[in-house]
Amino acid sequence: MGSEMCIRDRREGLLGNAFSDRVAGSVDVRGGHNGTARVMASRKMSTLLCAFAAVVMLLTAFGTYGLYQSLPSSWGDAQNVAYISFSRLGWAVALSAIGYVCFTKRAPLTNAVLSWWPFQLWGKLAFGIYVIHPLLMTALYYGETRPIAFSDAWYAAAFTTNLLWASALALCLWLFVEKPSANVVALIFAKCVGD
Repeated sequence: MGSEMCIRDRREGLLGNAFSDRVAGSVDVRGGHNGTARVMASRKMSTLLCAFAAVVMLLTAFGTYGLYQSLPSSWGDAQNVAYISFSRLGWAVALSAIGYVCFTKRAPLTNAVLSWWPFQLWGKLAFGIYVIHPLLMTALYYGETRPIAFSDAWYAAAFTTNLLWASALALCLWLFVEKPSANVVALIFAKCVGD
């Protein structure tokens, strides 16, 4: 009885994860692969997904490096719109690939780095930073009356200033809006489920 239960649970586990395992190429639900082949295919797919994500994210971040060193840029409006559109899509797909390999525990090193406590703190503020930074940049740069002298030092100072201000404002947003709202929602759901 105990061994039958173990076999049934194992089969249910395999069938329950059939979609994710098929996508990762690690398991044949009919049992056609042996254990070593599954592990090797899983490692290869995880490595490919991580490499794909790294390449796409680097291309998104540095794809236009050098393009704006001389003005006007050699790109037209259509090329700029295409880059901005596809870079957003590429970033989302690459982030999803990293999430997939972390959630399925196929990238323990990546998962360990991203689970480090300082990244968890920044993770709680990430959406607030994303929402606040355009408003902050508009206030900082449209309020200037003197021309901006673009240089590497200016970019570094502007990035650091924007990051720190956006983080501070996102922390306030999290403390005074997001966290209290989450507490109220949890309280409402607890009352609804408890009734």
